[in-house]
Amino acid sequence: MIENSSKSHSVAIIRLIIFFIITLLFFLLFAVSCDLLSPRTGEEGEESEEGESGDIEGKSEYGEGVSSQITLWDCSEPEEKIALIDSIEDFMAENNNIEIETRHFRNREEMEDQFEAASLAGAGPELMLVNIDSVQRLATGNVLKEITDNEDGFDYSLIIDGLVEVSEYNGRKYIIPFRGFDFLMFFYNKDLLEEPPESFEEVVEYCREVNNFRQQTYGFLLNSSEPDWIIPFIGGYSDWIVDYSSTSLTLATDATEKAMEFLIYIYNEEKILPASMEYSEISDLFKGGNVHMIMDDLNAVEEYREAGLNLGVSKIPRVLGGSKYPTPLISGFGFMINVNCYGNELEAVNEFIDYMMTEKVQVDWNLDTNTITVLKSMDSNVAMRADDILYNAFQQAKLCRGKPYERLIMVIRDAIRDNVENVISGDLLPADAAIVMQEDALRLRSGEILLEEPEDEGGDGGP
Repeated sequence: MIENSSKSHSVAIIRLIIFFIITLLFFLLFAVSCDLLSPRTGEEGEESEEGESGDIEGKSEYGEGVSSQITLWDCSEPEEKIALIDSIEDFMAENNNIEIETRHFRNREEMEDQFEAASLAGAGPELMLVNIDSVQRLATGNVLKEITDNEDGFDYSLIIDGLVEVSEYNGRKYIIPFRGFDFLMFFYNKDLLEEPPESFEEVVEYCREVNNFRQQTYGFLLNSSEPDWIIPFIGGYSDWIVDYSSTSLTLATDATEKAMEFLIYIYNEEKILPASMEYSEISDLFKGGNVHMIMDDLNAVEEYREAGLNLGVSKIPRVLGGSKYPTPLISGFGFMINVNCYGNELEAVNEFIDYMMTEKVQVDWNLDTNTITVLKSMDSNVAMRADDILYNAFQQAKLCRGKPYERLIMVIRDAIRDNVENVISGDLLPADAAIVMQEDALRLRSGEILLEEPEDEGGDGGP
């Protein structure tokens, strides 16, 4: 019984296979006959081949209506990332023939590594939004497109000077600055001062009137323990800490000596400031109304507003005994173009950058991020002038000098830090301090002296 059943089952399977083979042969014969009865002409065949290669007019390899697709990489802070997405969406809504894809990195070093490797292989994103510091690393690898400063390139005269001077490597520009951030300006309590002082002579006079050390009341406090608070005065005395074109250190100057004399005057002669007061204590005293004026970073504005201060900001007053304003360091980020970008993609990149440099986009980023416009023309913008803090912060930004790349500014900071302390304590004369700072900086740069590990400052903004 089981044997008969098995034989019947095998026969059924064989019949089923034969049926499928016959059916398949029937359909193949039908298809061949249709092709013989209705053969393609040579013209139609050529059109089909063109269609396969994607060259038929009116079609695109990227999708309907899109003629160019570009990729942008960034490592922006959260607020800036949101602003970037919004700007890209607005741009694509106005330019539906261009599609922009993005890739976000959490780490700048990782993004630079991958960009460099991809570009050297002839690939990579067309565009990157990155800190201006990256010029010094990536320009050496021949992975960036040089940006000419002429009518066929980009007009750098539109950009604040401090960010233009750090956009170069070996005399060639490789980045278009887009936003500025991380710079010092003058903060004052508007409940205590109607107008900020114009010069440090006025600051000294005000401190004489209001200081009461026992009650911890101070007209002005300076964070002298941090070199970034000292460096602006070197600029105010008409020289600087570095030659950008050669990256040569330039600390041994009369300007550095005068800056040290200024510190001796306010700390040891007039004695209007207590020595060795750290940033956190200065900030807390300002929030509490005990300090009327300080110097602080753009990033601190919201913190003081949230503390309930009636805050005013301005340019840092003119240096004591001089006519120039101090020149704080400023950082920035901008657009770099892949050396492999050309043709339609390069045109699309240029259109996108032009759009991002419009006043509309710059105003949007002013409102949505903790960064500031780089366009000199924004002075006359209605939205800028309506915001007192933003407008005055921009007046300071225009006077700033570009922050040297990370390794170099670390060298300069370390050379200044210890020697300023020795000047204020009376252990080092101003003229000697300028020379010692230069010598220390050269030894630090050569590796003869080890650099101090940088503290995590946090909240600097920018990619």
